[in-house]
Amino acid sequence: MKRYILLTLTMLVLYTGTLFAQSAQPREKSEVEIFMQQVAKEVKSNEIDYAYISTSMFRQLLSQALSIVDSDIKEKLGVDNILSSVMYMRRFMSTGRDGYELLHKAMQPFLEEEEELMGMQLNSFNRADGGLSIVYSDPKNVLIINEQEGDEDYFMVIFVSGVSYENFMKVTANGGLIF
Repeated sequence: MKRYILLTLTMLVLYTGTLFAQSAQPREKSEVEIFMQQVAKEVKSNEIDYAYISTSMFRQLLSQALSIVDSDIKEKLGVDNILSSVMYMRRFMSTGRDGYELLHKAMQPFLEEEEELMGMQLNSFNRADGGLSIVYSDPKNVLIINEQEGDEDYFMVIFVSGVSYENFMKVTANGGLIF
């Protein structure tokens, strides 16, 4: 009997160790994730507001925001499934001319209207009234760039890891639930 108990415990430990080893392996980052991480390290200025929102913080903030949304709408959109895939979000926003220029320079590759860049497809490129709005995506990430030139220059970059363009559009098109 002791032998069976020891054998069962040994199998349980081996199984748990295997699960732990599998989950401890870091996931491979995409080229654009590495690029955005580098931008976060290099673009430092008092005129740039930078925010990194982790998975747990993102879900906590959104669960509070979504608590006022009708459950039928959330179910129809599959919001809970979409949000469960979000890994993190990075947001850069200029607050002055120097910050604007730094962000503009850092994001220059994405301002060239390339159909594909760093594994991401160009989904939207709109110029209107001195402003520019760009959306790039791949199956797991969305990159949004908004620029406004004029009296108050403004440059904002949002990178969301873990959300496809289709899911991003589902959530934002129906009441702007996320952004």
